Amino acid sequence: MASQPNSEANEVFRWVLDVHSEWPCSSNVRAGRDASTFWAQENDNQRALNFLTTEEREKVLRFYHIRDVKLSLGSQLLKHCAVVHGCHVPWPESFISKHENNKPCYVPQIGSRKQLEFNVSHHGFLVALAGCVDKDIQIGIDVVQVDTVKDLPRVRQEGWPSWVETYEAVFSDREVKNIATWQPSQSLDGDDLLRAKLRHFYAHWCLKEAYVKMTGEALLAPWLQDMEFRNVQVPRTANNLPTMNPTDDWGETISNVEVWRDGKEVMGIKLELQAFRDEYLIGTASSRLDVPFSSFKLLDLERDVYSAAETRWPS
Repeated sequence: MASQPNSEANEVFRWVLDVHSEWPCSSNVRAGRDASTFWAQENDNQRALNFLTTEEREKVLRFYHIRDVKLSLGSQLLKHCAVVHGCHVPWPESFISKHENNKPCYVPQIGSRKQLEFNVSHHGFLVALAGCVDKDIQIGIDVVQVDTVKDLPRVRQEGWPSWVETYEAVFSDREVKNIATWQPSQSLDGDDLLRAKLRHFYAHWCLKEAYVKMTGEALLAPWLQDMEFRNVQVPRTANNLPTMNPTDDWGETISNVEVWRDGKEVMGIKLELQAFRDEYLIGTASSRLDVPFSSFKLLDLERDVYSAAETRWPS
């Protein structure tokens, strides 16, 4: 079998797949009702779609924008890949189940097989997955592309405090005040200052998304404004670290975030916020302090995913 992503049972394994250059289309396909139909006619794209169930393929091809199609396809493939590698199950038997709260998981149909808890997120051109071979753990992951080009015009028009207040339904009063008044340690002004403030905002957003996904609830959870993060730091990108490696995509990792709810600190939650390239933040949340997080692995589609799907298992 070809080289495979590591997925040890005593850790939360974490993967990232960049779909930007994957599954291209030779023709200039515009967004619309038939975009995914034209895209799916490409041989390489058909190959990937054939690894999915009929229901999963229909879900992937319902999108109008090709980027959304590719993100959905990447998400589906990583779920199956996680089951194959984590539970040593042949790809055709890697059935994706759901908990009562509609959160995807893998519950084996054969009692001797292992159960896998996992969570998937995608944004920009990245798909991220965190998983653990353990039924007694909850996991959440969120990836955010900090798109300052999109956000800056509106921030300039509304002003920073007013822009932040539009998200007050997601954050506690303390968080809203903290985000609105936060200042970076270095002296910045103009758009550079607003870009730093946006990264700080999305650091909060990414952590909150990961946490609520861990619980299986959405950002409409009734306790959302009662739960807040304290001591949130913004992880530095790789090119801003003292030991800068020009070829390294991975920046700083922040792990000393505190979770508070109803005025009391919530114990027993493991949180990390990871900087990736210049524009991405990835948050991971776990209900188990005793289960370590692996380093992130940037997957190669052919070597890590297709090899798992095409491997022949002994009968």
